[in-house]
Amino acid sequence: MCLKENLKELCALLDKKSKALLIFTASLLIFTLFATAPFTRVLYSTAIMSVYSGICEKESLLVSEEIDLHIPGGLRTLKSDWFPIVMTFHPGESFGRSVGKDCSLTILYNFPAFSPVKGCSRLYDTESPYYSSFYGAYLVKSDRPYGFVLNENGEITGVHEEDTAAVAKYDYKTLVLADFGLSYEDFVFEFKATDKQEGVSYAGSENWYRIDAEMTVNGCAHQKGAFVQSYLQYGVPSFEADEPFKPVKMYGRMYGRYLEEKKTSIFFYIIAASKEVLEECDEKLLSKSSVDY
Repeated sequence: MCLKENLKELCALLDKKSKALLIFTASLLIFTLFATAPFTRVLYSTAIMSVYSGICEKESLLVSEEIDLHIPGGLRTLKSDWFPIVMTFHPGESFGRSVGKDCSLTILYNFPAFSPVKGCSRLYDTESPYYSSFYGAYLVKSDRPYGFVLNENGEITGVHEEDTAAVAKYDYKTLVLADFGLSYEDFVFEFKATDKQEGVSYAGSENWYRIDAEMTVNGCAHQKGAFVQSYLQYGVPSFEADEPFKPVKMYGRMYGRYLEEKKTSIFFYIIAASKEVLEECDEKLLSKSSVDY
């Protein structure tokens, strides 16, 4: 009897262990599949960029000049066409050196949402109206109002088209496309203003200058080579790229204003592959921004 009972207990114990092992194995498999699935990669990017953006913000003009600037991210809209959060990057004086001026730059930016199938941003998708698109703000600190035309009395009379375009050019050339592997020799950037307005009400305040433009710039589609730092935020490109970095037509819009007390120019911007995306981004996201100082 003892032997029989012992065998029953042993079988019951083995049965419990088998079930536990089965549950553990299944759980591990589900976790592995979830952790490596394309649709989860945006979570890693968001976590990494939240920390990195916070570090950059501490060194930025937002902190040194005590400017409270808020720009809504993709979570504001139900469609989630954009990355969940707006990030901060502070290249500092490197921009000034690139344009031969004594100034410092801080960039706030957002880019197209991740494809849940491809596991990377639609920034790379040549078929998307969000291809190579960005929105955000540029802050430029200088003793002289950067990006504006001044009269002989030092009063602002309009937007300086070339200086304004130079910020976007630096952003695309040095911070985005060069990291992807595009050589400076192959870089293309053309900027043509199509409409200018002044005295515009925007982001809860008055007296903004607005400039619309058509642009030609290298697209972001390319074949993955060696791993680069930018893949941490945009993901590794998984879309087809028949002609890497092929120049494409883009539409741009900027709202500029000079903060005299801070000696800082601020430019809200949108650069999009379609006019529809530009208008929707302006209406639903960028125009909901706020600036306090």
